[in-house]
Amino acid sequence: MLRVTDRETEDKLRRLRKEKPNYDAMWNRVRLEADKRESGWQEHAAAPVLPSPPRRKWLMPTACAALAATIALGAAASQGYFESRVPEAQATPIGQAVGVQAEADGIVLKLNNVVQGTARDFGTTAPDSKMMLDFSLLGFGDEDVQVAGFDRSSITDLDTGKKLELSMGDFNTDDVRSIEDWKAERKLNTSARVTGAFNPAPGPHRYRLEMSDLYMIRRTTVPIEGKVKLGKQYAVLPDRNFKMKITDIQWDNKQGLLNIKYLPNANVPKLDAQSDLLLAMDRGNSVSLKLGDRELGWSSWSEGEDVAEVEGSYNIKGLTEDQLSDMTMTFTYAEPVRVVEGPWTLDFTLDPSKAQIPTETVPVQDDSALTEQTGWKLGDALLDAYGIAIPLDRRTGDRSLRDGQIVQYGSIKLTDGEVTLSGSQDPVPGIAVGRGREQEPEFVKFGIQSLERKEPANPKTHDYEESYDFRGRPLSAIFGSAWVAHIDPDRWVPLDVPTAEEWTTTDTLEDGKQVEYTLHREGTDVLVEIAVPDYVNLYEGTRLRVDGRDYAYDTQPSAQSSIRDAEGRYNRVDVYRSVPEGKRFELNLQAYGTVDDSKDAKVIIRE
Repeated sequence: MLRVTDRETEDKLRRLRKEKPNYDAMWNRVRLEADKRESGWQEHAAAPVLPSPPRRKWLMPTACAALAATIALGAAASQGYFESRVPEAQATPIGQAVGVQAEADGIVLKLNNVVQGTARDFGTTAPDSKMMLDFSLLGFGDEDVQVAGFDRSSITDLDTGKKLELSMGDFNTDDVRSIEDWKAERKLNTSARVTGAFNPAPGPHRYRLEMSDLYMIRRTTVPIEGKVKLGKQYAVLPDRNFKMKITDIQWDNKQGLLNIKYLPNANVPKLDAQSDLLLAMDRGNSVSLKLGDRELGWSSWSEGEDVAEVEGSYNIKGLTEDQLSDMTMTFTYAEPVRVVEGPWTLDFTLDPSKAQIPTETVPVQDDSALTEQTGWKLGDALLDAYGIAIPLDRRTGDRSLRDGQIVQYGSIKLTDGEVTLSGSQDPVPGIAVGRGREQEPEFVKFGIQSLERKEPANPKTHDYEESYDFRGRPLSAIFGSAWVAHIDPDRWVPLDVPTAEEWTTTDTLEDGKQVEYTLHREGTDVLVEIAVPDYVNLYEGTRLRVDGRDYAYDTQPSAQSSIRDAEGRYNRVDVYRSVPEGKRFELNLQAYGTVDDSKDAKVIIRE
């Protein structure tokens, strides 16, 4: 059975530290697409760990959706035609313009621009060298294409013969940069990240890009005939003989979920592509549930030959089981529009003196306001092609959580007066994604992907920026929404004796907010569910005291480690193993954080 839920994702990420496969190539490609769509990991909805995006790019803008449905332009007349031009590369204000292009079956792939520089990504300490390539793809004609991507792609250093790591994004109508270009040329854009051992030799360097097997798809939704019923088999796509059977239905009032297991037959839609990562965010299948006009949500699963049974979870808050027979379903899948074999071969030459953006080191001019609020000091700002990183010294000897001290700022904005970047501290103490990195230096990092212009070039579309030149520009940063730690090891909440039946008690935190503990016993284990309100972040779990003896929760992640409530939030669950029957039970919340908006500070980097 394959169950695709937030909990599964969390468990997989936790298990990565124990496994030893090589994730490098996969991670590079996935994080590129995640960067494009400005995803961020949040440990709690109220406590962003990565910069909050100004908009969600996976939601298709209304203007773009309308254009995709109505615009019909002719494709280039060339069929079976291939050409490659190698023009002289020209320098641009940021990076180097290239302009090389190739065509196959009327589809033109163009490499517009290349930037080389240093990257200091979130979740990493050592700076990496990388090259960012900006591509455009045009010639779709009147085809109803939503997403396109190359199944095979590579880049070779022609001077050394070595292949570099190429992580290429997809061409997505969600991300139309220019409505005018889309109208006139049906042009889409994307970026690619190149990493590896770059040739350090001075002078121009020659590269070759090779692409083939361009898959063009659209997301298609079809109604499933019939109401939801246990044991029923549905003819989902009759022309493909794709059928699906409901094998189990579970109604979970506590979590506000309806869990349905589906058994698809062997004809489940899938792309006949070599790479499992091709269009990974758009090629999966999903089943949505509706009650009348009310959308109950959708659950999806990725392609896989060994998928025997899948499970979907749907929001049923406010519904009753007798409404099950009135529910209907729809099925959404990736429908191939066309596959163009290609190939596309692009040879280009770069001069590092033109394409490379060197790091600029800028002493912070005035961080006294931040030091007054926190005690922290900032080091010299490092201005790279792809972002800005500023070393942060807490001046406490270590990054242990301390009662009453600021852990992090939830909102950090940097501006040069024309553009604004969202930043975040990395790593941060007490945050799950920072565990294991306690000895690494801490930075405030600002990624170019979060860039917002004071006056967007086109308010109807997304302004993508893979690099930006801050050299010589005035810079300042505002630190806001300070998260302050609360630690009181002597504060214990008395509890009733846990039984097999769940019961809930509340405790009032320092700022008046209330936390709820829901406890029950499963054999010799005691489970404590912790529900915190908005703008409260758990840095550490609980301690349990039974008849004067302290017990620690099981730190090994399991399916019991979190639970979804009726509001759709995942609450932490501390599991205590082998707890004896006792008479006096107490609970201590070890460390949590709340927001203090009086701790804002402005930093002048350069006037």
